[in-house]
Amino acid sequence: MKFAKLIILFIVFLLLLIFVAQNSDQNITMKFFTNANTFTTKAIVVLLITLMIGILIGFFISSIQIISAKNKLRVISTEYKKLKNEVDLLRNIDVEEPAEED
Repeated sequence: MKFAKLIILFIVFLLLLIFVAQNSDQNITMKFFTNANTFTTKAIVVLLITLMIGILIGFFISSIQIISAKNKLRVISTEYKKLKNEVDLLRNIDVEEPAEED
């Protein structure tokens, strides 16, 4: 499964690299809210900034999921230890045999 994931990641990276190479010489004019806030830059700069923002958003979302999973694991481990101690205590209790009736 890791190998297939790695191949898919490589193909996506290769397609992105081809896309960037074909569009690297184009200029892009960007406007923020009004025409007074405009600037012109190369397409490759915009693509790289967008890629970095996407990576940061993905990292943030996956970090939240990882922290949530670790918290669940901690709660389950605590409950497991408590139940294991209870089972061990019950195993150590002597069981009295019932008295036989004549």
